[in-house]
Amino acid sequence: MYLAAPLNCTGLAPEQGCVCQEGRYRNAEGQCVIAALCECDGEGRRREAGSEWEEGCQSCRCVNGLKQCQSGCPPLQCQEGEVKVEETGSCCPVCRKEFPGEPVAECRRYTEVRNITKGDCRLDNVEVSYCRGRCLSRTNVILEEPYLQAVCDCCSYRLDPHSPVRFLSLQCDRGETEPVVLPVIHSCECTSCQGGDLSRR
Repeated sequence: MYLAAPLNCTGLAPEQGCVCQEGRYRNAEGQCVIAALCECDGEGRRREAGSEWEEGCQSCRCVNGLKQCQSGCPPLQCQEGEVKVEETGSCCPVCRKEFPGEPVAECRRYTEVRNITKGDCRLDNVEVSYCRGRCLSRTNVILEEPYLQAVCDCCSYRLDPHSPVRFLSLQCDRGETEPVVLPVIHSCECTSCQGGDLSRR
Protein backbone atom coordinates (compact mmCIF):
# COMPACT_ATOMS: atom_id res chain seq x y z
CA MET A 1 0.00 0.00 0.00
CA TYR A 2 2.85 2.41 0.80
CA LEU A 3 5.45 3.21 -1.80
CA ALA A 4 8.94 4.44 -0.90
CA ALA A 5 9.20 6.57 -4.03
CA PRO A 6 5.75 7.10 -5.63
CA LEU A 7 7.06 9.01 -8.65
CA ASN A 8 3.71 8.66 -10.46
CA CYS A 9 1.85 10.49 -7.69
CA THR A 10 1.41 14.26 -7.29
CA GLY A 11 0.31 16.36 -4.37
CA LEU A 12 -2.57 17.77 -6.41
CA ALA A 13 -4.34 14.58 -7.51
CA PRO A 14 -3.07 11.54 -5.61
CA GLU A 15 -4.30 8.14 -6.74
CA GLN A 16 -6.16 5.95 -4.26
CA GLY A 17 -3.66 4.09 -2.11
CA CYS A 18 -0.80 6.28 -3.24
CA VAL A 19 0.03 8.05 0.03
CA CYS A 20 3.17 8.48 2.11
CA GLN A 21 3.72 6.60 5.33
CA GLU A 22 3.01 8.44 8.56
CA GLY A 23 5.89 10.78 9.35
CA ARG A 24 6.88 11.14 5.68
CA TYR A 25 5.97 13.90 3.26
CA ARG A 26 5.94 14.25 -0.51
CA ASN A 27 8.71 16.50 -1.85
CA ALA A 28 8.82 18.47 -5.11
CA GLU A 29 9.96 15.36 -7.02
CA GLY A 30 7.03 13.35 -5.69
CA GLN A 31 9.15 11.23 -3.35
CA CYS A 32 8.16 10.42 0.22
CA VAL A 33 10.81 11.80 2.56
CA ILE A 34 11.19 12.56 6.25
CA ALA A 35 10.48 16.14 7.37
CA ALA A 36 14.19 16.92 7.72
CA LEU A 37 14.57 16.46 3.93
CA CYS A 38 11.64 18.68 2.91
CA GLU A 39 12.32 21.85 0.94
CA CYS A 40 11.10 25.35 1.80
CA ASP A 41 9.87 28.35 -0.14
CA GLY A 42 11.93 31.47 0.47
CA GLU A 43 11.73 34.76 -1.46
CA GLY A 44 9.88 33.03 -4.29
CA ARG A 45 12.51 30.30 -4.64
CA ARG A 46 12.60 26.69 -3.54
CA ARG A 47 15.22 26.22 -0.84
CA GLU A 48 16.97 22.92 -0.13
CA ALA A 49 16.52 21.26 3.26
CA GLY A 50 18.98 22.69 5.79
CA SER A 51 20.00 25.58 3.53
CA GLU A 52 20.53 29.08 4.92
CA TRP A 53 20.03 32.48 3.26
CA GLU A 54 19.56 36.17 3.97
CA GLU A 55 16.09 37.63 3.55
CA GLY A 56 15.99 41.37 4.07
CA CYS A 57 17.48 42.02 7.50
CA GLN A 58 16.92 38.45 8.69
CA SER A 59 18.87 35.20 8.56
CA CYS A 60 16.67 32.31 7.41
CA ARG A 61 17.06 28.53 7.43
CA CYS A 62 15.01 25.66 6.02
CA VAL A 63 14.09 23.32 8.89
CA ASN A 64 11.67 20.40 8.45
CA GLY A 65 10.07 22.06 5.44
CA LEU A 66 9.46 25.31 7.31
CA LYS A 67 11.23 28.63 6.84
CA GLN A 68 12.62 29.87 10.15
CA CYS A 69 13.95 33.42 10.27
CA GLN A 70 15.47 35.53 13.00
CA SER A 71 17.28 38.81 13.28
CA GLY A 72 20.90 38.53 12.25
CA CYS A 73 21.92 41.40 14.53
CA PRO A 74 24.30 40.69 17.42
CA PRO A 75 23.26 41.69 20.97
CA LEU A 76 23.77 45.41 21.50
CA GLN A 77 24.43 47.03 24.88
CA CYS A 78 24.70 50.82 24.82
CA GLN A 79 26.70 52.81 27.34
CA GLU A 80 25.22 55.40 29.67
CA GLY A 81 24.09 58.46 27.74
CA GLU A 82 23.60 56.43 24.55
CA VAL A 83 20.45 54.98 22.98
CA LYS A 84 19.74 52.36 20.31
CA VAL A 85 18.99 53.97 16.96
CA GLU A 86 17.73 52.33 13.75
CA GLU A 87 19.40 54.22 10.93
CA THR A 88 18.10 54.34 7.37
CA GLY A 89 19.70 51.68 5.18
CA SER A 90 21.02 49.67 8.13
CA CYS A 91 19.50 46.39 9.30
CA CYS A 92 20.91 46.45 12.80
CA PRO A 93 20.51 49.20 15.41
CA VAL A 94 23.57 51.13 16.55
CA CYS A 95 24.43 53.10 19.68
CA ARG A 96 24.37 56.87 19.39
CA LYS A 97 24.62 59.66 21.93
CA GLU A 98 21.15 60.56 23.16
CA PHE A 99 21.68 64.25 22.40
CA PRO A 100 24.61 64.57 19.96
CA GLY A 101 25.88 68.10 19.84
CA GLU A 102 22.97 69.28 21.97
CA PRO A 103 23.33 72.96 22.85
CA VAL A 104 23.44 73.90 26.50
CA ALA A 105 20.26 75.47 27.84
CA GLU A 106 20.74 79.21 27.98
CA CYS A 107 18.37 81.94 29.14
CA ARG A 108 19.83 85.38 29.77
CA ARG A 109 18.70 88.83 30.77
CA TYR A 110 19.49 91.58 28.29
CA THR A 111 19.17 95.34 28.62
CA GLU A 112 18.88 97.88 25.83
CA VAL A 113 17.78 101.46 25.32
CA ARG A 114 14.50 101.93 23.44
CA ASN A 115 12.11 104.66 22.42
CA ILE A 116 8.66 103.96 23.87
CA THR A 117 5.56 105.19 22.04
CA LYS A 118 1.83 105.02 22.72
CA GLY A 119 -0.37 106.74 20.18
CA ASP A 120 1.05 110.26 19.71
CA CYS A 121 2.91 110.07 23.03
CA ARG A 122 6.59 109.23 23.25
CA LEU A 123 9.54 108.85 25.62
CA ASP A 124 13.06 108.35 24.25
CA ASN A 125 16.11 106.56 25.64
CA VAL A 126 14.38 104.27 28.13
CA GLU A 127 16.38 101.35 29.51
CA VAL A 128 14.39 98.12 29.05
CA SER A 129 15.27 94.58 30.19
CA TYR A 130 14.08 91.38 28.52
CA CYS A 131 14.79 87.63 28.44
CA ARG A 132 16.15 85.71 25.48
CA GLY A 133 17.68 82.28 25.07
CA ARG A 134 17.20 78.64 24.17
CA CYS A 135 15.76 76.07 26.55
CA LEU A 136 15.48 72.30 26.10
CA SER A 137 12.45 70.07 25.57
CA ARG A 138 11.84 66.32 25.45
CA THR A 139 9.12 63.66 25.32
CA ASN A 140 9.26 60.73 27.77
CA VAL A 141 7.48 57.37 27.70
CA ILE A 142 5.61 56.66 30.95
CA LEU A 143 3.83 53.50 32.14
CA GLU A 144 0.36 54.98 32.56
CA GLU A 145 -2.02 57.01 30.44
CA PRO A 146 -1.44 59.02 28.34
CA TYR A 147 1.85 57.01 28.07
CA LEU A 148 3.71 60.01 26.62
CA GLN A 149 4.82 63.04 28.62
CA ALA A 150 6.10 66.18 26.94
CA VAL A 151 8.40 68.39 29.00
CA CYS A 152 9.06 71.84 27.58
CA ASP A 153 11.10 74.61 29.17
CA CYS A 154 10.84 78.27 28.21
CA CYS A 155 13.05 81.28 28.80
CA SER A 156 11.03 82.97 31.57
CA TYR A 157 11.47 86.07 33.68
CA ARG A 158 11.55 86.99 37.36
CA LEU A 159 10.53 90.52 38.34
CA ASP A 160 12.60 92.64 40.68
CA PRO A 161 11.32 91.78 44.20
CA HIS A 162 11.88 95.33 45.49
CA SER A 163 10.75 97.37 42.48
CA PRO A 164 8.74 95.11 40.13
CA VAL A 165 7.54 98.02 37.95
CA ARG A 166 8.57 101.51 36.86
CA PHE A 167 6.11 104.34 36.33
CA LEU A 168 6.90 106.47 33.29
CA SER A 169 5.34 109.57 31.77
CA LEU A 170 5.25 109.81 27.98
CA GLN A 171 5.25 113.26 26.37
CA CYS A 172 2.33 113.79 23.99
CA ASP A 173 2.03 116.13 20.99
CA ARG A 174 -0.76 118.07 22.72
CA GLY A 175 1.58 118.95 25.58
CA GLU A 176 -0.02 116.40 27.91
CA THR A 177 1.60 113.37 29.52
CA GLU A 178 0.55 109.72 29.31
CA PRO A 179 1.39 107.45 32.28
CA VAL A 180 2.63 103.92 31.51
CA VAL A 181 3.85 101.03 33.65
CA LEU A 182 7.06 99.22 32.66
CA PRO A 183 7.85 95.82 34.28
CA VAL A 184 11.37 95.54 35.69
CA ILE A 185 12.93 92.12 35.00
CA HIS A 186 15.41 91.07 37.68
CA SER A 187 16.59 87.73 36.24
CA CYS A 188 15.86 85.09 33.59
CA GLU A 189 15.94 81.29 33.66
CA CYS A 190 14.68 78.16 31.88
CA THR A 191 11.57 76.78 33.53
CA SER A 192 8.36 74.92 32.68
CA CYS A 193 6.42 76.69 29.93
CA GLN A 194 3.64 78.16 32.04
CA GLY A 195 4.48 81.79 31.40
CA GLY A 196 4.05 84.57 33.92
CA ASP A 197 6.24 85.90 36.66
CA LEU A 198 8.52 83.33 38.32
CA SER A 199 8.68 85.43 41.48
CA ARG A 200 5.04 84.48 42.15
CA ARG A 201 5.81 80.72 42.23
